[in-house]
Amino acid sequence: MSRRNEVVEIIVGIVLTLVMHCLVLAALIFTSPYLPYFNRDYNFFLIPASIGLWQFFYIIPLIFLLKKRQRWGVMKGVIACAVLTALINGGCWVFLVVPK
Repeated sequence: MSRRNEVVEIIVGIVLTLVMHCLVLAALIFTSPYLPYFNRDYNFFLIPASIGLWQFFYIIPLIFLLKKRQRWGVMKGVIACAVLTALINGGCWVFLVVPK
């Protein structure tokens, strides 16, 4: 495989992960009235901050699926975007939790 094709596959993996993040956020926002924790005291605003926890349920199976299909470039993009999301999410939680 050429280097150019791998870069394109990595970009596809990043875009795929971002689209999945958007779909999960939309699903969480639409179901938030039915989730007990997010339904009271403006906890609705914590939904974007919880994406790092929710991504375990859809990123890890996606990585195993891509590994099984031997789509290494896409898998690299998915892992890179998931790690970046986790780091940004960790920073958001530190900002929200640390007392001032």
